[in-house]
Amino acid sequence: MKRMLTIVLAISMIALVAMPAFAEVQNIKVSGGITIRGFLRDNYGTLGSNGGISFTDQNAAIVGTQEFGAGSRDWYNTTTTLGVAADLTDNVSATMVLGNERDWADNSGTSTQGINLYSGYITMQEMLYSALTVKAGRMPMVIADGLIIGDGTTGETLLGSDYSAQTEFDAIAGILDYDPLTVIMGTAKVRDTAQTSNGDVDLYMLDAIYKFEDDKNTVLDAYFATAHYSSADAFTGLLSNSATSMDVNILAACLTMTPVEALSAKLGLAYQFGDYTSSRDLAAMAYDLGLNYAIDNEYAPVVGLKYVYRSGDDKATGTNADYTGWQALFENQLNGAIYDPNTNISAIALTATVVPADRLTVGIEYWMYTLAESLNAVANQYSTSDDAGQELDLNATYAYTEDVSIGLSLAWFFPGDLYVAGNDETAMQALLELGVKF
Repeated sequence: MKRMLTIVLAISMIALVAMPAFAEVQNIKVSGGITIRGFLRDNYGTLGSNGGISFTDQNAAIVGTQEFGAGSRDWYNTTTTLGVAADLTDNVSATMVLGNERDWADNSGTSTQGINLYSGYITMQEMLYSALTVKAGRMPMVIADGLIIGDGTTGETLLGSDYSAQTEFDAIAGILDYDPLTVIMGTAKVRDTAQTSNGDVDLYMLDAIYKFEDDKNTVLDAYFATAHYSSADAFTGLLSNSATSMDVNILAACLTMTPVEALSAKLGLAYQFGDYTSSRDLAAMAYDLGLNYAIDNEYAPVVGLKYVYRSGDDKATGTNADYTGWQALFENQLNGAIYDPNTNISAIALTATVVPADRLTVGIEYWMYTLAESLNAVANQYSTSDDAGQELDLNATYAYTEDVSIGLSLAWFFPGDLYVAGNDETAMQALLELGVKF
């Protein structure tokens, strides 16, 4: 009896201590999702020199030989997420998202991601004064259309790592709301190596978003960002390898509007500058143009035009001139399901979507890629042609319920004259996706 009374008293004391903490929680929201994907890829995925992609059926040692033949690979993976958002007192909230991404039956364990922290951040509204909101922790962060800042990952071991759901940044951001102007200031630690090393990558940004008070839904997003690479070891994904450190500075703006009824437009401009190497400055440009027109019809067709430009380096300028090749930093755009260029490209896309039946959406994209600057010829890989190729993407999405969707996409990339014989096989991807979100 005495032992039982001691246990009851102990439980009561714990409850009394815990009650004030629980009382501070005003609201809790639980969310999550499961996405299952089946992939089939053929004749692409290996890297050639200059960061290009090889399209060949002779890479069995690299991509494996399976039932679809040399150079092909088929597999499944699953992405599972579970999130909790808690509203606390004094305008404070906490958000946490846990997730797991894994390729099915990966006996090697190379793609086993375990349970990872996708997001974990604190939001403090009206901090110090009413206009200021501060966020700190691991969080999603997309500036404008994701040209510069959108994906904070530095690499995954999944076979389909380009479809990874982990895109968050470890960051601190202050948001000033002066409606119709919003100003965001922040810093992110993209990479932090051991204390004895010097391979850190730091990101700093200042973003101003202005919503015009007109009937054209005009929004101007102008921003400045700096990515500091502390050593050559930190140049993950960049072309430079001779500087002891590098700073990539970006001035950019994205304008979106509806100039006339049913027509939406986007114009994005960006300029990169900084120290590329000890003897070369960086001076690169990027443009994005998008037009979409919604036709008044029962099938809700939308036709569009895209133009994407990323400057390349002129091989004739020499080693002391400005380096003009665009440096893809933390972008989160998709300009083709397979090719998806992010430097040295001038691309045009024709797009269309239609709703042929209830809850079914079908889309098509046709891309034409041309190099902004031709490359030096590389034996068995590249010619001096600027014809990079063409891509056809087809996709369909069916909303089975409000929470469950089924998707199918097919894509083909047809290498152009840039790719020499033996390295110019047509690449293909088929992707079937089943997802639920709550």
